[in-house]
Amino acid sequence: MLASRAVAAGWAVHGTFHSGPSTVDGVSWAPLDVTSSSDVTALFERVRPSAVVHAVGVLGNSAGSLAQNWAVNAVGAALVARAAAAQGARLVHMSSDAVHSGRSEPYTEADDPSPVYPYGAAKAAAETAVSSVAPGAVLVRTSLIVSGGRYPLSRNERFALALGRGEVGGALFTDEIRCPVAVDDLADALLALVPSDFAGVLNVAGPRPLSRYDLGVLVARRNGVDPARLPAGTFAWSGMGRPGCVWLDCSLAERVLGTVPRPLD
Repeated sequence: MLASRAVAAGWAVHGTFHSGPSTVDGVSWAPLDVTSSSDVTALFERVRPSAVVHAVGVLGNSAGSLAQNWAVNAVGAALVARAAAAQGARLVHMSSDAVHSGRSEPYTEADDPSPVYPYGAAKAAAETAVSSVAPGAVLVRTSLIVSGGRYPLSRNERFALALGRGEVGGALFTDEIRCPVAVDDLADALLALVPSDFAGVLNVAGPRPLSRYDLGVLVARRNGVDPARLPAGTFAWSGMGRPGCVWLDCSLAERVLGTVPRPLD
């Protein structure tokens, strides 16, 4: 989505991949191990980008994936930031609301990270590294990324539909709150930040806080599944080590960008 939007805007776009290139036309694709300092340096010296949108990331909260989580999300982000700074390239770094521990009040950009699980800790470490190495970078904290009804369904949307169809077990929590954002709205915001001179943390997420269950209801209705079939649960008693309520205040992004992502409904 990000690459296709950049091509449509007339940019010369270079994309990277780990397992295989995308099929987006107009993009020059190159393999990259983002955890390798030599690979990152070589790519930057060959391409010499004027701007970089760093959206590489992996989920890693299980015992078997902790090393990869740290290597990709923290170390990889630091290597990209160092290479971007060496080239004098504008850097837009993708972070996450996972850096927060959860509370009932909205989080602003002034709130320091307080992660409670490994993925959030790695993303928080990445923010520290990026801001230290490339102080002119913008660090975009976003939330759950969904299709917005026009693009391939996200993992969260597919899971909700599978629950509603009785294909998998589980439940959607009524008390785990996020600010889901449509992928095309987020891509437009990231590209708009490239020519901007804004630096520092910026919350860019959906304008309406939704529980996992509320999001599932929207997805079910949009895709012809009876919402009444969605099983509901309570996050507080799940025993899962994730923050419960993370509500991002995006009023600064509205002033910086002149717009906000659309509500999903």
